[in-house]
Amino acid sequence: MKNIILILFLFLPAISQTPFLPNAKIEKGKMPLVMEHADSLFAMRKAGHLFLQGNVKFKHDSIDFRTERAFWNRISDAVQSEGGFDFRYPKGNIKADRGHYARKTNIAIAEGNAEARDSAGKGAFFGEKIFYNRSTEFMEIPIKPFAHYYFEEKGVLDTLAIRSKTMIYNQREQIAIAADSVLITRRDVIITGDTGIYNQKEGFLSLKGNPKCIMSDYTVTGDSMFVKLQDNEVESVLVIKNAHGTQQTAAIGKKPAQHSEVFGDTLFLAVKNNKAQSLYVNLEAKGLFYEADLPDYVNKMSGNRMDISFDLGRMKLAEVKGNASSMVFNINPDRKVDGKNESSGESIYISFDSAQVSKIKVKGNLASGIYYDMSKVNDTKIMTNP
Repeated sequence: MKNIILILFLFLPAISQTPFLPNAKIEKGKMPLVMEHADSLFAMRKAGHLFLQGNVKFKHDSIDFRTERAFWNRISDAVQSEGGFDFRYPKGNIKADRGHYARKTNIAIAEGNAEARDSAGKGAFFGEKIFYNRSTEFMEIPIKPFAHYYFEEKGVLDTLAIRSKTMIYNQREQIAIAADSVLITRRDVIITGDTGIYNQKEGFLSLKGNPKCIMSDYTVTGDSMFVKLQDNEVESVLVIKNAHGTQQTAAIGKKPAQHSEVFGDTLFLAVKNNKAQSLYVNLEAKGLFYEADLPDYVNKMSGNRMDISFDLGRMKLAEVKGNASSMVFNINPDRKVDGKNESSGESIYISFDSAQVSKIKVKGNLASGIYYDMSKVNDTKIMTNP
């Protein structure tokens, strides 16, 4: 008889909230919070508290959560879990050391080694605490957050990782917003900034506040940055305001290492296999380049716009348009500087051969060029500033 009474008492909370009872008040579009199982139950009926232990399982609409120990406040219709928290919903699940769920607000709070994963296995979020709002499908990670986005190529799992001090994820739109000390890594690509937004659906990153993108052979900075991912790799980088790009290519055989920089209002860099393919710089475009064994001889070019193409990461062709000017040193096969060419015009084309300037072409009605012969001057160095 005692067992029958216990079974009836165990299921009483669920029955008392079902919509089949007369005069039951159920909010439109919301089902009751139902306790489906517990090994043992202790009730404080006047306070409206229930203490549940052992294989505890609750269900509400399309979600369910499980724990080993829980306190259910039936007046506020909220459950506090202290024996682990396994929260499951159609688009994913959240696990933590402990948790809280309130039916009226549809908000779940996971604390202690919290992690959330989507049902497709393509993304995961980690932190000390995770808030999840079922109604808006927003997730907030306010303490030590980081996110992983997983990609599989030829059977190998790869990861795009995001770290920051706070993070919000809009699951409906698949957009993550990271704030304060943002760090994004993808293989050997490192992206930093004060705030960052990752649109998982579009494969698009945007950053503000001292953004920097470091790739294997190129680094870009500016006020705002937009990074497009294609096939899970960086396809292009767009920098707005105070754009600055730097490149340091390694020495190959007898070819010395080369350093180059560009400056301007706007910079666009196209990338393939993590190497620069082409770039353009708009408005007050400036560029410089020199070789590591001749650091005192800095080549310069400037104009309204600058376009540069690369071959395996090394400069192949540079074109400057609009009030174009350049100063380029001529280096002989013995790695001696034997001349300097200063040019100006509407546009200037500079082609490179094995990282060295091979040809300069100036166009425009007011095109001009001056060549200074330095071959007869012994131990002469012309000092230039970037």
